[in-house]
Amino acid sequence: MMTYVKARAPINIALIKYWGKKDIKEVLPYQPSLSLSLDIFETETVIQKADHNDFVFKINNIEDDKIKHKVETFIKLFDININLNGIEIHTKNTGPTAAGLASSASGFAALAVAVNRFFNFNYNLDMLSSLTRKGSGSAIRSLLPKAVAWLPDGHIEQVDFSFDDVCLGVVIINDQKKSIGSTEAMKLSVETSPLYTQWVKQSFIDFEAFKETLKNKDFKKLGNITEKNALLMHEVCHQTVPKIQYLSPSSYDVISLIQSLRTTLDIDCYVTMDAGPNVKVLTKIEYQGTIESHLNEKGYDILWSGIDKKGAVILDEIR
Repeated sequence: MMTYVKARAPINIALIKYWGKKDIKEVLPYQPSLSLSLDIFETETVIQKADHNDFVFKINNIEDDKIKHKVETFIKLFDININLNGIEIHTKNTGPTAAGLASSASGFAALAVAVNRFFNFNYNLDMLSSLTRKGSGSAIRSLLPKAVAWLPDGHIEQVDFSFDDVCLGVVIINDQKKSIGSTEAMKLSVETSPLYTQWVKQSFIDFEAFKETLKNKDFKKLGNITEKNALLMHEVCHQTVPKIQYLSPSSYDVISLIQSLRTTLDIDCYVTMDAGPNVKVLTKIEYQGTIESHLNEKGYDILWSGIDKKGAVILDEIR
């Protein structure tokens, strides 16, 4: 056991979405997904020995018993007999928590890497990823930098993202905790949405087509696939019983604006949205200024992100 370990992990935004588990216990998805790890809104997690015998967990300097229980359950996946007495875990999200901005993905990826080092498990990526996804399915993609694919068999693989001039902007419509969590919402969609089977089939098609656009360096086609995949996922949510409504009127206003810029100004910009109202804009660096000025005119701010090049890593340690 180490004395102190500090780890970090990026958020990731899926361009080909994950929505639904075929194996809840093992957290295996029905469809492949593909994401970009971003260099904003990361999570830093510290595990350290304490001068007391309690297990302490704090997120953003606040004790949260519900998340603490999740964390304890997750750590015991590494070893059911692990003793957490006299251990403190401090985790900090630099972005909003549970607002559809992948804080659980970066959170569990950082925690997994930190636990792996602090307790000297030293699991390889394959074993570590199989554990990480049981904390949060999408966290598995935050273990690696750049573009990452998560396959239905549970494995992840690095994808060669052939664009070095691409960026992603985040328009924060609402940074409050979402009304229904992703886990519960996915389960409802699988069980009740009449579009779900179609969604799974289309996701496989989109995944292969997306990889082909990377080979051909066809950003326009890549962007269109990304946008249509996200809109179909939200339609699956709308057709779920009861209806799941993550997008707000402001979300649709931003979506319409980005689509309008694409058609009227011939700007390569595309939207993608996850389980929350916030809208992400996939575009090229050269269009940032134009997009930002049009959003600002309508009262919206956008935060720009590059692509993360580090993945989930150890930042510091003391033996």
